[in-house]
Parts: sequence; C-alpha cells; structure tokens
Amino acid sequence: MNPELQRNLWLEASPFRLMLITGLVLLAFAATSVAPGLATTSTVARGLYLFFAVLWGTRSAALSVVAEIRERTWDSQKLSSIGPWEMVWGKLFGATAANWFGALLCLPFILWPAALEAGLASALTHGVILLTLGVFAQSVALLSSLVMIRRNTGNWRLDIFLCQVAGVGAAFTYYSLWSSVSAFARSGTSMLTWWGHGFSLGNFHLVSLLVFLGWALIGCWRAMRAELRFANGPYVWLAYLAYSAVYSAGFESWIGPRLNMPASPVAAKLALAGLTLLASTYSMAFLEPKDPVRLRWLGEQIRAGHLYKAFLALDCWMLSYGATLAVGLVLALSWTTSPAGSLAVLGFLTRDVAIFVLMRGRAGGKGDFAALAILGALYLLLPTVLSGLGLQGLDFLFLPQGMLGVIAGWAQGVACAWLALKRIRA
Repeated sequence: MNPELQRNLWLEASPFRLMLITGLVLLAFAATSVAPGLATTSTVARGLYLFFAVLWGTRSAALSVVAEIRERTWDSQKLSSIGPWEMVWGKLFGATAANWFGALLCLPFILWPAALEAGLASALTHGVILLTLGVFAQSVALLSSLVMIRRNTGNWRLDIFLCQVAGVGAAFTYYSLWSSVSAFARSGTSMLTWWGHGFSLGNFHLVSLLVFLGWALIGCWRAMRAELRFANGPYVWLAYLAYSAVYSAGFESWIGPRLNMPASPVAAKLALAGLTLLASTYSMAFLEPKDPVRLRWLGEQIRAGHLYKAFLALDCWMLSYGATLAVGLVLALSWTTSPAGSLAVLGFLTRDVAIFVLMRGRAGGKGDFAALAILGALYLLLPTVLSGLGLQGLDFLFLPQGMLGVIAGWAQGVACAWLALKRIRA
C-alpha cells in the first residue's frame, strides 16, 4: 500500500472523526424525516455531499502539503523514497479520506431517488459526475497549493483560502453548466455543435469533465515533481496548450457570432485558440516564479548554443507566450480585414510579460502583485483619465487599437523587454 496514503488514512480517518461524521449525516436525514416540509432527503444529501466533497474536501486537499510545511515535516518527506505520483495520490485521497467517507454516505440517498425517477442508467451517470466533480475540485485545490508553494509567499492562510476558492470555483463552474442541460432540453436545445459535429450536451459535459480531471491530475503530478526537485520537460505543457486551443476553437460556430469574430471560420477558430493561449500566458506569468538566476542561466545556455538544453528548461509562461505569438501571427496573416488588431495585442502582451519579469526581479515575491497594479493602471486608470480630459484619441498608447496601437504596443514591449533583460543580467 502507498505509505503516504496509509499515513494520511491513520491521521485523517480516525474512528472518532468517522463516528462524528456518521452521526451528523444520520441526524440530518432524521430531521428531514420528521420535518418533511423543510427539505427532501435527497436535497439534503446533495447539499451534504457538496459540503463534504467540494467545500471541505478542497480545504483538506489544499492543506495536505501546506500543513506539512507549517509543521516542518515536509523536508523529511521530500527526502523519502516516495515518488511524485505516489505522493500525489497519498495526499489527494489520504488527506481527504474523512471527507470522502461523509460524501459516500450521502451518495446512496442521492442516487436511489434518481434511479426511481429517471432509471438506473441515468442514476449511475449522475453518480459518476458527482464523484468526478469532487475529485476534480480537490485536485484543482491541491494543484493550486503546489503552485503557491513554489511562489513561497509565506502568507499561508491567504494562500489556502485562494486554493480552496480555486477548487470550489472549478466545481461550481462545471456544476452550473451541467445543471443547465435540463433547461436547454426544455427549450428544445439538447445538442452542441463542436468542430462541426453534433453532440449531446450531457455526454459532452461528462467527457469534458473527465478529460479536464485528467489534466488536473497530470498538473498535480508535474507540480509535485518540481517540488521534489525532478526536472519537468516542456512537452506535457505543450500538449495541454494544444488541447486547450483545439478545445476552445471547436466552439467557433456558437461563440463566434456572439463575440463578433471574423466571418471566416478558420480565422474565428484561430481567434478563439489565441484567446485561450493569451489567458494561459497571463495566468502563468503571474503564477510561476520568475527567478532571475534561472533566467540568467537560460540566457547563458542560449548564448553558448545549447538551444535544445535551454528548450527543455523553458518555463510554462515562456511556452505559452511563444504559442500565443505563433497563433497571433498566423491570425494576423489570415484575418485580412484587420491584421493590426492581432499585432497590437501581441505587442501589448510582450510588454505585459516583460513587466511581470521586471517586477519579479525588483520586488521579489510581491512583484507579481505590483505588476498587476501596473497593468490595472495602464489598462483602466490611464484610459479613464484620458477620456475625462477629452483625449480619447490617445487611447492607442494603452489599448491595442489600430496601426498606431501596433506601433505603441511593440515600442513599449521592446522597451520593457530590454529593461527586463538588463535587470536579469545585472
């Protein structure tokens, strides 16, 4: 048996805690039996399941590693012979063992009424979705905590809260989409067009959840490898970028007309893929540590001609930026009606990424928040000031608008990149 899983089971699934959870669940069901007007048993069971598996489970998952750091036992665990994958499973399912005990107690009271109402197959599908949803939320919380550990902010209470919010947010987003399937069915729309093919909304949501759960678990494994000082190559992240770009581009026929995207289906697909990669670049530029020593080492490898060695050591934000740049340039060539828009966005993106790197080098762990404040001023405050002064014609200096926006964006991007490189070499 996985020793990390066994250790966490001993710590978290104590007989007293399991008896306490059992008593709470039975008491809640007894209350619905004697006072049926308040809520049905299945409704209470669903609420308790979401509490145990999502709300409390995400906190337990986020604390699984952070608690070890706070208790000063994490360094000894990293020196053990437990591998990254075993450590992930041990933390993910061991630290949440008590949560899953309570959630599984509630599951039969959810599925039995569903089986009587809609049939056994529908109830089993419902059960798979609930179980996957819980694991997905907890894995996102664990992944977020591992990312926060790499950032080493030292504010563990806030970090745990943010990790829990990330897990609950991921679960809530999917649960909202899944709950809307019945509303779409009542309106006569139960099919979704993706890459020109029609899919049932329910089946598409379930498969999407399973695939994203797989990516979340892979992300936990890679983050754990980095924490245990294993080298992560670029190929897994590149595969995720390719998947996310293809996944989002498939919704062109549904999202494109609503966002006023180009009439060409190919250009609209490229625009959706570019937006997804753009979001990935900004998120990873904020989340990943941009260590000046590591960046200086990468520069030395490139100058020495060790290009493949440098490529294997690229961070995720670098790969995301490169992919966004490539898709944006292709889009600028294919979107013949307005290529300046894509080029301007790429220029401002280059400036923003360089600001993240520059602020990280100047302000350390607080540099990413300083970069966010600077970007907020550039994109919101300064255009508002210009608008109040009646100088809307100068918006191209801060927003990607037209050919002047291309010139302003790339001029600022090159200048900020030069300052960031100068800071790294110092």
